[in-house]
Amino acid sequence: MEKDFTKLKKNPNKEKYTDSILTRLVKILQMLSEEELPTKERLMEEFDVSEKTIQRDIKRLHFFPIEKNEFKQYHFTEGFSLNKATLKNDEMLFVYLSLSQIKDINKNFEKTTHDIFSKLLTPRYTSAYHIKANSFENIDIDSQLLNDIENAISLKNTIYLVLPNREFLLEPYKVVSFDGIWYLFGRDTEDEKIKTVFIHQIKNMEIRKEKFDLTKPVDEILDNVHSAWFDDGNSMKVTIKVHANAAFNFKLKKILPSQKILEEYKDGSLKVEFCVTTEEDIDNTIKAWIPDVELLAPKTYRNKLRKELEEYLKLYK
Repeated sequence: MEKDFTKLKKNPNKEKYTDSILTRLVKILQMLSEEELPTKERLMEEFDVSEKTIQRDIKRLHFFPIEKNEFKQYHFTEGFSLNKATLKNDEMLFVYLSLSQIKDINKNFEKTTHDIFSKLLTPRYTSAYHIKANSFENIDIDSQLLNDIENAISLKNTIYLVLPNREFLLEPYKVVSFDGIWYLFGRDTEDEKIKTVFIHQIKNMEIRKEKFDLTKPVDEILDNVHSAWFDDGNSMKVTIKVHANAAFNFKLKKILPSQKILEEYKDGSLKVEFCVTTEEDIDNTIKAWIPDVELLAPKTYRNKLRKELEEYLKLYK
């Protein structure tokens, strides 16, 4: 016997919930488009919602290149604008939520909807502009795993993690992204060091009753974290000389958050310092600017880089 779908009852609570999400997301995009630079606290006050809700909203907008400046204000990546987009803000989010419903019906459509999000929700521009949005590893923010992680972070509960090659207790601090890959950022209770864990490698997780306390705000800790190679307890200063033809880039925007310009020479070159925890934190950055930068210190890192370059040059002999 066929069902009469016209008689199916709607869920008014779900519709109201979806409408409130859509309203917030549209408003957030409008604020970013108008360069209002809202903080997390301002958004909480604006919509009368919790910190967790705002964090979830920002995650829902992860297809847009949203960053935070040194004052913890949200903004679009420099050069990105929705004002020239073909679709309006509410139209883009309508597509987003509609495709989310399809994904929820059948998990087999998850990759398809993800690809459609990437194509439709990234604005199109006139031929005079070509701006690339950041590419992120696909993550289901409404999955049971992510919900459990968020609850543990919010309630400050220790969690027991099962990875492919290890099991251990972790104090979960934040879900973070480095170079488009998602990690769980927290302190290992065994060696009491802060570490990063691949989200996609978590095979099982159990929330424990044990609570933990933070000695300082997580955002303050993350200010000195530049990559997933972060090594808690270590600190080193890397000093480079930037040639004049590349100096403008370092003056225009900080290559890493810890960047400090120590000196500007008469020829236009710069002496720049970074504070990192491992060489890997800055290794790719230094190599990306060769031959326009000189590594001055530390000497051990300088010697290591020289040997790597010598080995590389042998490939062309």
